[in-house]
Amino acid sequence: MKRTLLAAALSATFLAPAFAANPIPPVGTPDNGRTSHELVNQTPPVPLSYRATDAAAQQWLQTGVANDIIGTNGSVMYAYGQSRPTITCAPLHVCVINLLTGEHITSLSIGDSVRWLVQPTNAGERPVVIVKPTQAGLVTNLVVTTDAGRVYYMTLKSDAHDYVPLVGFYDPQQLVIDMQQQAAQARAAEKAKAEARKQAVVAPLGDIDPAKLDFDFTCKAANGQDDTSMLPVRVFAGGGHTYLQMPQSMKFTDAPAVFNTSHGDTELMNSRLVHGYYVIDGLPSQFNLTLGVGKDARTVVCQHGGQGGAGLFGWSR
Repeated sequence: MKRTLLAAALSATFLAPAFAANPIPPVGTPDNGRTSHELVNQTPPVPLSYRATDAAAQQWLQTGVANDIIGTNGSVMYAYGQSRPTITCAPLHVCVINLLTGEHITSLSIGDSVRWLVQPTNAGERPVVIVKPTQAGLVTNLVVTTDAGRVYYMTLKSDAHDYVPLVGFYDPQQLVIDMQQQAAQARAAEKAKAEARKQAVVAPLGDIDPAKLDFDFTCKAANGQDDTSMLPVRVFAGGGHTYLQMPQSMKFTDAPAVFNTSHGDTELMNSRLVHGYYVIDGLPSQFNLTLGVGKDARTVVCQHGGQGGAGLFGWSR
């Protein structure tokens, strides 16, 4: 019996130094990464805005690395899911932790609930966690879950003097998704505009049957003028209106007035420009397009049936 006790004592004596050389680290030891206070002191600050987070999200998309952002107001924004933040707080001061906007806290757990004070609250649509240590030299962890399915895991460290008053998060993955959706919406809007421009050719016709349109018109510049800047591309009538498709150059020049000359008189006609078309109220057999006055006036004369019928798709020039 004495020999057994002696062997046990000798074994404990020789093994004790081996265990002492590799002590088990205490629970709550912070990460080897920089604390929030070290980030503020070692990283150039930038104005916090959507541009800063968008740029960080683009970097994450290209490199797989999302950097923490230091604001000019002394705050730190961590990339959600990319690290385990270590937040520096101090006694007699509160640390404000902003979570992502639009979610709600479902649970909150802190490792040391005796020497750390923690309170969840809200700032509008943003959930906020307020933390305050009761003494310096403390280390613990904080876990917050939300209804958005996010789990925030943070290490809290108290310092006698140094602390970061404001900490927040941004989600680079969600920002990339949002930017891709915005780009898709912009492409859809541009496609819709292109389709609208495509449909603009037939838009002035309303419900008129294209098969019943009358294209039997001819137009020419008056008095032997060779200026074709006012010469319609095509003229046709239907549904009680006369339509003049004007050249693209009309967008950059003054619009001519339309006069009915069918009965020997010159009568100003009601007209409007719709998607590059002059829409004239009425079916005049002859009308003029006139721009300017006196000797500087330029005129285009248009006549129905002037060349014995130009066909359904007859051109005016």
